[in-house]
Amino acid sequence: MQKVFTHTFLQNIWRILPHPDPDRNEWAIELREITEKKISFALIDLDGRAVKWISYPEGVDWWSSITGFGHNQIYIHHNRYPDLPEPTDLSALSVDTGNLLWTLPDCVLVKTIDQRMIQLATRQPGAVHYVTAYANTGEDVPEEGCRHTDTVTGIILKQPIRYSAGKDYFAMLSSFLKNQLDVSNPVCIDYLDCRPYMIFSYYIYEQEKVAQYLAIFASNREIMLHEKLAERRDGVGQSTILLRGGTLVYLCNSNEFRSLKLS
Repeated sequence: MQKVFTHTFLQNIWRILPHPDPDRNEWAIELREITEKKISFALIDLDGRAVKWISYPEGVDWWSSITGFGHNQIYIHHNRYPDLPEPTDLSALSVDTGNLLWTLPDCVLVKTIDQRMIQLATRQPGAVHYVTAYANTGEDVPEEGCRHTDTVTGIILKQPIRYSAGKDYFAMLSSFLKNQLDVSNPVCIDYLDCRPYMIFSYYIYEQEKVAQYLAIFASNREIMLHEKLAERRDGVGQSTILLRGGTLVYLCNSNEFRSLKLS
């Protein structure tokens, strides 16, 4: 087990998505500057151990967000009507450069079909219209060109299961942390079984605020890693730990990206 890459951003990390190709160890990052309400995007290459780019694309505002990761594109949904929780427009960024490739008003992403094509949806009076478009341009694919042979395989991406007081296994997990680390009264515990490792992310109160810790144990209960990820939080986090293949990706202090090679 070894640490692979660590990078601290100036903004908060809001969302992370891995490249759909299991042979490409790249992660798309959504970044938000809370005070000025500015949003940007970045791409991390774990094989190259580098941030490839940070992008501030035109037309992005506080209500924009990453919605998908294609083979060569990162897809961004926009919302022109913040009072309604539905996206209205779609943009695509280049995976290679972070540059804006295209923007389609009144379109949303339904799914990635293959490396060349995506499915879009547009609202029409009383119905939703589905179209197939080229991923690199956003242009509609002629009906005779909609045949495809390659398919996009799903990413095996694992997240811990959250346990809180009163739920099954919470007492057992709490007892384990008490015996191994002398942890008392956790607020909640995120647990991921990744044999031969047991991965815990637990939240406890420290000075009336919430602190988050990461603990990794071997199957013989040896402590492989134990570190504080955040402190003085008002509440617990969401999706702060992800496992893809043998790589564990996790967030520290809301703006630091860390990765760990488990195998």
